[in-house]
Amino acid sequence: MNIRALRLFRFVVTTGSLSAAAEQMSLSAAAASRLIGLLESETRLRLFNRSRRRLTLTQQGEHFYRETEHILAGFDEIPRIVRDIRSRAQGQLRLITGPRIGQGLLSPALALFRKAHPEVRVSVDLQSRFGIDDTVGARLYDLGIISLPVAHPLVEIENHGLFRVRIDAVLPEGHHLAARDRVTADDLAGEPLVGLWQGQRWRNQIDDFFGAGGVKPQYAVETRSSLMACQLARDGVGVAMLDRVCAQAVDLRGLVLRPIEPERWILFGYVHQARQPLGANALFFLDCVRRVLERLRQQDPENARAVVVLPQAPAESRG
Repeated sequence: MNIRALRLFRFVVTTGSLSAAAEQMSLSAAAASRLIGLLESETRLRLFNRSRRRLTLTQQGEHFYRETEHILAGFDEIPRIVRDIRSRAQGQLRLITGPRIGQGLLSPALALFRKAHPEVRVSVDLQSRFGIDDTVGARLYDLGIISLPVAHPLVEIENHGLFRVRIDAVLPEGHHLAARDRVTADDLAGEPLVGLWQGQRWRNQIDDFFGAGGVKPQYAVETRSSLMACQLARDGVGVAMLDRVCAQAVDLRGLVLRPIEPERWILFGYVHQARQPLGANALFFLDCVRRVLERLRQQDPENARAVVVLPQAPAESRG
């Protein structure tokens, strides 16, 4: 149904004049008359009685207007709604991530972002890895930053790599393995370990590391939290595993990080729905993330070896 004809119909009713309604819509009288005729043809209703001086509503026209008045009035709200949507899109950034990467990477990146865009309201949702997989199907965020891959059974999700980071062993400073440049599965054989719960991606990586070395790991404590695992390592409960980026969220005093051999790496990246292209705020935030990663790499040579920043994805280049 022709929306312009519906708007014209409303103006004719509210102004009481076809010529006045035509003027409001910047139409000629002839064009306005044709639109009213088109509306009557589409609805198969006789909406107006026609006389030389004016149009008056028929009984059908009165019923049509009464039933559709709230809809017709809503047309005038569309420009305001569009402005509001654009304003909200330009004035907010919604992020979803995991606790350790959120504190270790997103927090310093947001500090850079806010310096450049103090007017933008940012929300950060911290979810478990399982929670993020469940959440990505809803349009509740602009950008997710998490270990890849991420998938959803019903919604197409775009995955873009940001960086690869090596997993290190987390040891108390006084541990007998702390003096080594790197530790192997054999070195850790028989050592009490602090690990993530079974089924988590990180736990699978570590179990694979030990399995490849022919060692059966001895988990003293299992936890969902990498932060808790590092605290347990500091307190001497066992050896934990963490990467250098997430380790920025941890108080490393009293702890040392040592590469494991053979190396194990985690791919981190950003995700968004395939039909939801990245906005200007999300693109700028990704630039802030890359700046934080480069700053971390420059802190010392071991960080540079442990963190590999990947080339920009096409979605970033388009921004």
